[in-house]
Amino acid sequence: MKARVTGVVVVAVVAAGIVWFFGVGILLSLAVGGAFAAVGLTWAAVRDGPSLAWPVPPVRSAPGARRDLSEIAWTLRSHGGVPERALGRVRAVARHRLRTLHRLDLDDLDDRTAIEALLPPAVVAVLRSERRPELDLAAFGSVLTAVEALAPDTDRTATERQP
Repeated sequence: MKARVTGVVVVAVVAAGIVWFFGVGILLSLAVGGAFAAVGLTWAAVRDGPSLAWPVPPVRSAPGARRDLSEIAWTLRSHGGVPERALGRVRAVARHRLRTLHRLDLDDLDDRTAIEALLPPAVVAVLRSERRPELDLAAFGSVLTAVEALAPDTDRTATERQP
């Protein structure tokens, strides 16, 4: 840093000398040298100083949280199709909620009857399907509602808890 500051000051003095040599007055030559010094020292301070960018806070979101479901809703297309990305996210949320809240595995055939007791069989069929089923937005809405119903009462708002 010291060498860079010294270099900037030397360049500013040389610039002032060159301007004075070509016939500009002493005050204006000193002003040119001062401008060179100001720009150079500012550049050195910004370049060598700490980063001026705001730190980005980490996003803390538990898988299966309500935020995941609201993000899924934004991925839907308005002309009727449901993209694979949205289905994949719903499957991930359902897997997480079934595993953490009910100790059930969506992919385990032994847990299928217990899962069908919690979710409608049509929803389980959509969640377990390997290939993309042809879903319209209404059917996808019923899948979302069923998966959201897996949330514990503490994760729901006061209006959702009322019958």
